Formats: sequence, structure tokens, C-alpha cells
Amino acid sequence: MGTSKRKLSNEIKKLLKDKPLSNLNDTAPELTKKILSKKILNENFDQEDIIDNSIKIITNQFLSLSSSGFKGKTKKELINDPITQQEFLEMILDLIENSIVIESKILEKALKIVMCKFLEVDEFDVYSFAQILFYEIVFQILLGELNDNIKDIFEEIEYDLIQNMVRNATNQVMNVAVYEKVNLFIERKISLNEVLDEIAKQTSNASFGEF
Repeated sequence: MGTSKRKLSNEIKKLLKDKPLSNLNDTAPELTKKILSKKILNENFDQEDIIDNSIKIITNQFLSLSSSGFKGKTKKELINDPITQQEFLEMILDLIENSIVIESKILEKALKIVMCKFLEVDEFDVYSFAQILFYEIVFQILLGELNDNIKDIFEEIEYDLIQNMVRNATNQVMNVAVYEKVNLFIERKISLNEVLDEIAKQTSNASFGEF
């Protein structure tokens, strides 16, 4: 894993090297295609049953929170109580890990980020949750590979700008075509593999935007 990560890092730097900053956007599709290869997507999304099981458990717990609260607190009270909120999220992660082991650190991180976001949402919707979860995983994969590699080549770029560039690229990749596949995955009409195929295909649309 370490060797392949170093190899990818070297390939990214090779693509960036000797390119003027003004032409950085031209490299976005090729960079994104390298980083979001099927192999890397498979590693970071983990197994289909892990994603499926995680979403199922989270859905049940969030619906339960809306109807019955948690530890005597309503959902609204929980949002204003950081300690109970943390207990709620940890309880869900424990439930997931008691039934199946999450191997991917990025998946685990994305689950936490998206669950926090959904505490602020009035009504939990499994389709929206899955779409934002898949988006967050792709964003974290791209950010993990581009953050330091871009900074190493273009020292003058601030990390905030790199994050915006990665966000723009993620927005282009995670488009309607991908979200339609995510919905079909939730409905058990297609496999996770088919969603990842679509994500890999949409890398050709990647753009870092204006900077």
C-alpha cells in the first residue's frame, strides 16, 4: 500500500511539474482519472456489504432519533449538546463495527462527517445521505492525494485554494449521472461496482475551476 501510494504521488508530481500555474486546470481530468482509478475507489469505498450495512444502521438510528430521541433528549436538544451528540455518533459507529469491520479510514472519516451534517437536517432521507456520503469519500480521496502534491510543486498556493480546487473537481465528477447510480444502489438495483465505474468514467469532466 505504501509503495503504491508513493508511486501515485510521483505520477501526480510528474504531471504537475514544468506546468505553469495558469495551465493547472488542463491537468485536472488526467490527475483525477489517476487518483480515482477503480483500484483506488475499491480500496477506499471498502466492500459493498460494509457500505450497505453502514447506511442501513445509520438510517435506522437517525429515524429513531427523530421519533424517540436519544438518552432522554430530543433531536433538537441533542444538536445543542455536544457531549450527547458525540455519544450518539459513537454509538452508531460501535453498532456498525460490531457487525462488520470498516477497513477504509476514508470511509470511516466520511461517515462521521456526513452523520454530523445530517444532525442538522430536519428529515433524514437515505438517498440524500448516500449521495453526500459518496461525494465525501471522493472528495477525501482527491484531497488526500492533491493537497501536499500540489503544494510541493506550487509553493505559493495556499491550502485553502487547493481545497477549493479539489471541491470543484469533486463537484464535476459527482454529477447527476453518478447520483442516479447511487440511488439505484440504494434500491439494490445495481452493485457498488457499477457506481464506482460511473465515478471513474466521470473523471473526464473534472475541473479545478477559476483560481
